[in-house]
Amino acid sequence: MKTINDITPFTPMHPGSILGEELKARGISQKKFAAKIGLQATHLSALIHGVRNITPSVAAKLEIGLDNIPAEMWLRLQNSYNIDIQRKRIKPSRLVSGYAMRDTPAAALAEPEAVYGNMTRVQVTIPPEDKEVLRTLASRLGWAVEEE
Repeated sequence: MKTINDITPFTPMHPGSILGEELKARGISQKKFAAKIGLQATHLSALIHGVRNITPSVAAKLEIGLDNIPAEMWLRLQNSYNIDIQRKRIKPSRLVSGYAMRDTPAAALAEPEAVYGNMTRVQVTIPPEDKEVLRTLASRLGWAVEEE
């Protein structure tokens, strides 16, 4: 389970960029490689630039063209990329210990101390090393923090 400290900004890496680096390292031109594995050069270029995804049929062709790199690896890289893209779409400020704030019961966060109109005041006791986490969370959610 992730905590707010574990959530860091990242840029997902499309497997096509790895393919482009592999071709460059082997000294193979994109055009020659595309012809070798039976892909249109434009299709290969779109893969390398992250416009198209690696499908099982493309992964099988890559396995043939790049011996020693199995199709399963290309598919795992594509799957990891797809998951990373989805994770990036989840706003970190909406997560606490892996749960969206709307899914977390208020009682799990703190016991209400007083209710003022549509506002609820709560008191939370946390370990000193977690104070910065609470400040960050409160800031992202627009909560006011009063410290003793």
